[in-house]
Amino acid sequence: MGFKEKLQEKIEKNSVKSTLSWTDKSGNFHTEDVLLKRSRLPLVGDWGRIYPPINENGSMNWMNFLFGGYKNLVKLLLFGAIIAMVLFAFSEIFHSIELFKSQPCVQGCIELAKQQVTNLPNLPNFG
Repeated sequence: MGFKEKLQEKIEKNSVKSTLSWTDKSGNFHTEDVLLKRSRLPLVGDWGRIYPPINENGSMNWMNFLFGGYKNLVKLLLFGAIIAMVLFAFSEIFHSIELFKSQPCVQGCIELAKQQVTNLPNLPNFG
C-alpha cells in the first residue's frame, strides 16, 4: 500500500461522504460530493468540510495537502500579516525609545541625575 492509498484511507476513516446540490441564478442544477468530518472542538463547529489532498484521478493536490485548501492558506497569510505588523510596531517603538535616549538633552538629564545620586549628603542614622 503506497503513500496515497494510506493517506486516502486515513482521511476517509472517520468522515462522511455527502452530496451537496444547489441551483445557481441562471437555473443550472449542480451537485458535488464532499467529505465531512466532525470537529474535535465543539465550540468551533459541529461538522467541517475536508479538502482531500488526492484528486479523483489519483493525482496529488498540493494546495490541499500543505494547507488544507485555499481558505486555510488565506487564513494563514492573514495571521502571518498580523504577526508581522505587531512585530514591526514593537520594533518601531523600541527604535523610538533608543532614538529618544540618544538625544543630548536626555543624556544631560541622565548625567545630572547620576551626579545628584552620588552627591547625597550624609543622613543621620535613626535606627
